[in-house]
Amino acid sequence: MKTYIFKKGLNLLTLMINDLPILKRMLEMVYTLALVILISGIVGMVLAFPVQWLWNFVFGSILTINVFQAWALNVLMGILFGNKTATNGRK
Repeated sequence: MKTYIFKKGLNLLTLMINDLPILKRMLEMVYTLALVILISGIVGMVLAFPVQWLWNFVFGSILTINVFQAWALNVLMGILFGNKTATNGRK
C-alpha cells in the first residue's frame, strides 16, 4: 500500500515538473549549484594538503595543523591577499 502511494506521489511530482517548465529549470539550477559547491569543496581540500605539509614541516615543532585548518588558512589568505584590482569593466 505504501509503495503504491509513493509511486503515485512520484508520478504526480514528475507530471508537475513536466507541466511547469519554470519548476524544471529551478530544479536543474539547484542540481548545478550543488555540483559546483561539491567540486569546489573537493578542489579546496586537495589544495589544502600542500599547505598542511608545508606548515607542519616549517612549524611542526611548535604547532601542527590538520587539513581542515589548512583549508581555512587557504580561505583566509585568499580573502586577505587575493586579487584586489578594480578594473571597472576594463581589462
